[in-house]
Amino acid sequence: MGTPAGVRSGFVEDLATTVELSAALASGATIVDIRAAGAAEAVEGVFRTIAGARSVLWDGEKICTNTLDPSMSLIIFCRSGRRAARAAAFLRDSGYEHVLNGGGPAGPADLWNTLVAERGEVANRLVGLQQVLSTEGSSTCTYILTCAESKEAVIIDPVVEHIERDLAHVHELGCTLKLALNTHVHADHVTGSGMLKQAVPGLRSCISKVSGAVADEQISPGSTVTWAGGKRALRVLSTPGHTSGCLTYYDEAMGTAFTGDALLIGGCGRTDFQQGDAQVLYDSIHHQLFTLPPATLVLPGHDYKGRSFSTIAAERDTNPRLAKKTKEEFVTIMAQLDLPYPKKMDTAVPANMVCGV
Repeated sequence: MGTPAGVRSGFVEDLATTVELSAALASGATIVDIRAAGAAEAVEGVFRTIAGARSVLWDGEKICTNTLDPSMSLIIFCRSGRRAARAAAFLRDSGYEHVLNGGGPAGPADLWNTLVAERGEVANRLVGLQQVLSTEGSSTCTYILTCAESKEAVIIDPVVEHIERDLAHVHELGCTLKLALNTHVHADHVTGSGMLKQAVPGLRSCISKVSGAVADEQISPGSTVTWAGGKRALRVLSTPGHTSGCLTYYDEAMGTAFTGDALLIGGCGRTDFQQGDAQVLYDSIHHQLFTLPPATLVLPGHDYKGRSFSTIAAERDTNPRLAKKTKEEFVTIMAQLDLPYPKKMDTAVPANMVCGV
């Protein structure tokens, strides 16, 4: 792919100066992180982002602009600034007049330090984590965790249409899938757990005991899922409300919460089917998730607006359905959503009750 229009002559020339960054930050610029959360974006094993940065993914050709306004003053960053140069050029060509390339944690230190000094840094030691996005219509976020030492892998919320893709990734890393974890009985896609079990001897599927769904392991809140010879662990948090059996898998060592549909970026799961209950969901989020460390990465089960991650602090403070809302206000908001009936619900739910096969 050639150099896009708007990149002056390469990413170095496109980088902002500290003076430009300081002025933009002082005027209230929005900082945009265009990376997917994952180990590949880490610097010396640590995934660093700016506190309060907005996640908007760059796919190599375009950036999703439905959460950005052309009148905004924007500071774009990635790992080093190279992709940010192309993303900034795309935005300028799309009519955004106030866009700066802020580099990234592996880019010029003076630029990164300027951003950190003004807004603060969130740093998480992500080990063997990859987020892969669904392209079959459900906008599902699937997560693959790998351990280089044990050569074991875990997958969270697999989608049946993408099992070959996911197996190829695990194989490339020389690992073997050991666990297929589901956050709940999905209504918008069929889980890939059953087909993965057929492809990988010894693979065990897991789902909430409360869900009543078939799986090799029906897990209960408060338990811990261990793998890699016990060196890796996911704490099981009870987060019902979207469905009665929703779970969140919390990796304390990495500072990540795989929240399924309970807590989304700037939203939450609907509560109008599958034993959904808005009051229960409100309590789940506030008592189980918003009490986690503020820097915990929120890795949701879906995103429909081209985003990858958030943080507990950001969702607690800015989520339009939840921030500064009483339980009564939240219940009213959820009752007024008037969402369409899920297109795949009549086939997905029965299939997912029997592990997708």
